Amino acid sequence: MTKFLSARVWRHSLCVATLALLLAACAPTAEQQADYNSVQRSGVSPAIYDKMMHGDPLSVSDIVSLAHARVNDGVVIRYIRDHDTIYYLSPPDVEFLQKYGVSQSVIDYMLGTVPPPSPGGYYPAPPPIGIGIMFGPYWHHWH
Repeated sequence: MTKFLSARVWRHSLCVATLALLLAACAPTAEQQADYNSVQRSGVSPAIYDKMMHGDPLSVSDIVSLAHARVNDGVVIRYIRDHDTIYYLSPPDVEFLQKYGVSQSVIDYMLGTVPPPSPGGYYPAPPPIGIGIMFGPYWHHWH
């Protein structure tokens, strides 16, 4: 009985320690927390603040809202960098950002997030999507 209890206590302790490590890995760094606090103090909409707290990518309109709230460019750029957001900006997107007051440094950073083309000069193709029909427990796939 004592062996069973000690093994059970040991497994429980291991689970608690693993959970603590996972939660610590998800916690924002001190710099990120300071950035989030400054965004919250800026008066930006709760929806955008919530997006940032969950690590969701920011849209072009979200970036404009952050600029209107006078969020520091460094905060915006760090967020984009830390969350590996990629922006494929068209010329009208760039004009929109400029027209509504987004700084050129943020726009330049956003433009720089596009991965370089492959050696053949093309951007990598998205993975193929299979088309098929489900029949009962079986899946038929056409190529």
